[in-house]
Amino acid sequence: MPMDTDVRHAVVIGAGMAGLAAARVLADRFEVVTVIERDTLPSASTPRAGVPQAHHVHGLLALGAEVFEGYFPGLRAELEQAGAPVWDWGEGLCAVLPNGTPPPTTMGMPIQTFSRPLLEHVLRQRVTALKPVTLRDGLTVTGLRTAAPGKVTGVRVKGKDGGDAEEIAADLVVDASGRSSHLPQWLAALGLSSPRTTTVDAQVGYASRTYSYPDGQAPPSWRGLLQPLRAPDFHKGCYAIQIENNALHVTLHGANGTQLPHNDDDFLAFAKTLRGPIADTIGSLTPTSAVRRYARTVNRKIAYHRLARWPDGLIALGDSVCTFNPAYGQGMTVAALEARLLEQMLGNRRAGTPLDGQAFQKRLARVTASSWLMATTPDRAWEKSPPAWPVKAGNWFMNRLIDTVPQDPRLYTAFSGMFHMTAGPLTLADPRLLSRVLIGPRPGGSPRMATA
Repeated sequence: MPMDTDVRHAVVIGAGMAGLAAARVLADRFEVVTVIERDTLPSASTPRAGVPQAHHVHGLLALGAEVFEGYFPGLRAELEQAGAPVWDWGEGLCAVLPNGTPPPTTMGMPIQTFSRPLLEHVLRQRVTALKPVTLRDGLTVTGLRTAAPGKVTGVRVKGKDGGDAEEIAADLVVDASGRSSHLPQWLAALGLSSPRTTTVDAQVGYASRTYSYPDGQAPPSWRGLLQPLRAPDFHKGCYAIQIENNALHVTLHGANGTQLPHNDDDFLAFAKTLRGPIADTIGSLTPTSAVRRYARTVNRKIAYHRLARWPDGLIALGDSVCTFNPAYGQGMTVAALEARLLEQMLGNRRAGTPLDGQAFQKRLARVTASSWLMATTPDRAWEKSPPAWPVKAGNWFMNRLIDTVPQDPRLYTAFSGMFHMTAGPLTLADPRLLSRVLIGPRPGGSPRMATA
């Protein structure tokens, strides 16, 4: 149902996770929702040119899964029907941490693992099945349409064939075009000041591929394998998950300019330098894809919320505004939370008034703030300039926490809740948990593994 008779058409730029989530919310409030995508979209769950990171391991955190399930009832069951396994995070994860590996711990935290193309394909089918939604692919947005200073009234688009430009009128334009967003230039064309951009770059790169199990060979006992990076000693790591089609998806990563593998031999050789079971696991498996590399992992935040003026009829969300090092697995969950914010603000607006875009950007900045800190605090430790004391203190505490986790199941469960965003940092205000972190790991309590 439309929210009122004078607000009828919303245009969403981008059909990635943030764009699909926004379109799902807008479909409840607008008579017409048009999603514009530059790529020609595949009809199956295959990677597409505009999402090169789709070849790499993706994780949907527990909170993100809850939010998406609310917007798309039965999503988990549909993904499971497509072969995506569901497992308990504490029981199924093999976490190869700097100070040891926590023993399996039942947490009651169900996780589902799948490829990014499968999730995007299922969500795209769900969204385009909604009556108000039309998806137009193969179109590039070239600029904003305006009727008066300070008011956006739609977008200008052009097809891949270089045909005539087209204008699409809209009451609300949502920029969800991702890292490649041209919104700063579009705002400059409207006479607005340039927003401040903050970047934090740990120079992390990825190399990924998928594997199948030979006939008769059982999958490993774990469903997910995580070996995180940590400055300055642990500059190599990996993340592997069991996904649909009985496949194992493996991403090897390195920080600070670490040389990444290019081919079969390099991939296995890199894996052999890591702690934990990853090399032994993939050594007996059959590769089913080429080695794919990716290095656009810089954390970037554009401070749209600090602009003194913001045009009516426009909002931005997703990676267009704030993007994180994918190693922390926050992006899809943050996109879900931003869609929830959009739903709340559309629902709370006074009848007959448009969405306050400037207020939305300010509240969006608060939604992304904790995830930004979680990603950039450890990544700043890789930068050449000495970190400020709050960053040093934050990294000291987080490293102490992670080093103690293998010895304390309760602390492991609390930390996992924070990681999956189902619990906030105040979880660690519990005196017992806080004291365990401050005291640190017991000497000899868990094996110290070689650095990598």
